[in-house]
Amino acid sequence: MLDAFLGFLRTYAVELGSAGGLVAIVVFVWTIVKKPFSKPKPTQLASDTIDQIKPPQAKDGPALTVPEFIRLRRELKADLEAELAEAAEAEKSQLRARIAELEKQIANPDEALAEAQKRIKDLEAILDREANQIGADRIAEAKAALEQGDYSLADEIFAEIEAKNELAVQETARAAYGRGEVAEAEVRWGDAAGFYERSAELHPSFEALQKASDYCERAGRYEAALAWSARLVGFAKQHESQERYSIALNEHAVNSKSLGRYEEAEGLYREALEIDRATIGEGHSNYATSLNNLALVVEAQGRYAEADGLYREVLAIDRATIGERHQTYAIGLNNLAVVVQAQGRYAEAERLYREALEIGRATLGEGHPDYATRLNNLAGVLVKQGKPEVARPLFEQALEIFRTTLPPDHPHIGAVEGHIANLP
Repeated sequence: MLDAFLGFLRTYAVELGSAGGLVAIVVFVWTIVKKPFSKPKPTQLASDTIDQIKPPQAKDGPALTVPEFIRLRRELKADLEAELAEAAEAEKSQLRARIAELEKQIANPDEALAEAQKRIKDLEAILDREANQIGADRIAEAKAALEQGDYSLADEIFAEIEAKNELAVQETARAAYGRGEVAEAEVRWGDAAGFYERSAELHPSFEALQKASDYCERAGRYEAALAWSARLVGFAKQHESQERYSIALNEHAVNSKSLGRYEEAEGLYREALEIDRATIGEGHSNYATSLNNLALVVEAQGRYAEADGLYREVLAIDRATIGERHQTYAIGLNNLAVVVQAQGRYAEAERLYREALEIGRATLGEGHPDYATRLNNLAGVLVKQGKPEVARPLFEQALEIFRTTLPPDHPHIGAVEGHIANLP
């Protein structure tokens, strides 16, 4: 049986209001799991035969370490910040999103490196399949570079295969998918979307369709993302398990919500929940994720009391599955606090924000921009309770963190400056 993570989607929706307002970070994540399959009994081969036929291996050398991974991410972040300084206004939002993704990876390098290492293994497997036409030495060199976090040689090989094999559809689709993974690793979301779209058009698969949808959405091409997720739903319904069909429904619902189609998104989320209830059960962490997605779209329609109940159900599942000191649990507390505050229950919202802030201090650290966001949340609800003198130092601390971690023209900075300026 093979249980492999193929992807995950984490979306941050940040709302910064006028003075005394709040910032709400809402996060939804789901994990795509390959369905199990049976393997035939292996044929027994002599060791010398195995040595002759096995794919070329990467040359010996140290694998990518956490410090080296952080260094590479920081270098890429610096490049993007330099690009941001010279960018046209229309390009800045996408660049800020890419920088924010790198900041998230730098803040949680163990998880980000694990994902990068899985991507590297995927790319190495694709390279191994092309050894006959590329050559063992080049494949080994590209794989060795991948182990050090250098994707350039693999990208060159995939580009070469694409050019050579226009009529060999499956090989070209694999190469395009590989180039998409390279672009994904380098946080080039627009390029990644284009490569995944090419792969999905040439040879539709669940993975290619899902990646095309995901990275079109990340690149800000929301209508294209919706079209790809619609195809994903159709593909999954015909070819995949119920679990994967639920994932496809969630993907399509996310894109529908992004375009303001809340009723449509709600229907999709409810259908996915019914499948999850029947397949994985109500106590599973992935069920909590689907429930959180539904709560988000219910909240977006202004049905705060209903969203309140859904968020509490999510927290109960998370409490039992991941515990109360987990970052995802803190996000759930923050989500609940937002709708509690929207219903005018400010003291309760303050307590929830403080609990989320304490978990953030322990898991993210006090220098992280998400920690600053929670400081801003707490300050906002204190203002609502007529405590501007208590809110001011929290706003100021949030502003200092944002100034340290975000580009100078980031909208969060201006918003918090506005909050402070409007305090009595």
